[in-house]
Amino acid sequence: MTEYNYFCWSKECDDENSFQQKRYRIFNVEVSEKEYDSTKKIYRKLELDNGESYTTRFQTAFKKMWAKLKDKEKQEYFDIPHFDWEGFTFITGVEREEQAQEMTMEEVCKELGRTIKIKK
Repeated sequence: MTEYNYFCWSKECDDENSFQQKRYRIFNVEVSEKEYDSTKKIYRKLELDNGESYTTRFQTAFKKMWAKLKDKEKQEYFDIPHFDWEGFTFITGVEREEQAQEMTMEEVCKELGRTIKIKK
């Protein structure tokens, strides 16, 4: 049988939740072939270092690629159906980044407990 997976993992082998089943999955959720194919648009070439184990090579390469991506490109991964941070981190080694929060000047002053004056 053939398994089609993006960002899937299994802690067990050769059971109904493991690989080599005739199905399409994204983040361990079974999807249609059409939904699976739509995810191909974000495929990026990874440069693997042969001096490391496959998992380490993949994670190292993915982290290097991830660091070069623009926010819009990263968002494409977050938009993958059934995106799951835990699985994404387990597979890629990429940790969730704290997103910068937009604040008004009034909100910043309140957060800091002080008044801010901008000089020209």
